[in-house]
Amino acid sequence: MAQKKSNKKTHYPVVRNSKLGYTAPPAGTTYVIQADRHLSQLNRRLMRMGRYYNCKLELDVTSTANIEVYVLRDDWAVQKAFQMGYHQYMRNTSDERNNLSPGQIARWSDFRVRTGVPSGTTSLVPVLSDSSGADVQLTTGEFSFAEVVDAAGTTKTFTWGAGSGFQFGLLTEYDKVANSQATPQSTPFDAPYVDIDSEVNEDTHDHLQGDGNLPPYDQNTVNSGSPFVKVARLGVGGTGAQKLSTGFFTAPCGIVLITGMNAIDVATLNIEYKSGDYKGVHAPSMLE
Repeated sequence: MAQKKSNKKTHYPVVRNSKLGYTAPPAGTTYVIQADRHLSQLNRRLMRMGRYYNCKLELDVTSTANIEVYVLRDDWAVQKAFQMGYHQYMRNTSDERNNLSPGQIARWSDFRVRTGVPSGTTSLVPVLSDSSGADVQLTTGEFSFAEVVDAAGTTKTFTWGAGSGFQFGLLTEYDKVANSQATPQSTPFDAPYVDIDSEVNEDTHDHLQGDGNLPPYDQNTVNSGSPFVKVARLGVGGTGAQKLSTGFFTAPCGIVLITGMNAIDVATLNIEYKSGDYKGVHAPSMLE
């Protein structure tokens, strides 16, 4: 009896790792990786920014670097801020989209936002190799930021940094609607029939209403000024101990910030993206 043929693919072609480089002399010791850009350039496919990319950084054993690695916080505020910005973008451009046929809208457009990293940060690019082993940097590709026009007619983009006259701060805008209210808002309430019900204790009644009616965090801010969280420190410690790999970590929007790295050490840093079902990599959507 002939065996039933399986339609399941045994291999998905995707480049998930590369060396790193830069195109211009670094202005300092801070660098940024943008996973959607790297994977788009490595695989010649559109990889969207609004994803939770899983990746890891590794230093060569010969590296002299001592670096710190940061990513956007993987929390509800970051996710909801991105979703809110995306929906505002789609609403703001809805009339124009309705005037265009699907074939007239830019094929590789995406809701791309600014990283919000400090001025002077150097962008790292993916690196392939030729047949002699020489580095070949991948630098070509269009990565335009999403634009909207506000009520005053000013064209603005979106950013994970602080907002400005020409940029909407994603977390700053979300912060305006994300405050948590006390629940219940006013305490204590009088207990009914307390004078005739010997089992009702007024102090306990007040405790149940008032202790826990405020959230276990700052109810008035989503910490919009501190969007990044530290992943790891890589390098050789003062006692000779080494930590050369971050292990896999989640990078919302694929943004990875590296501080304390000298230009000479960039060539000793490598990145790998976890295998998964989004075009070959693990990157769940931030819009779901």
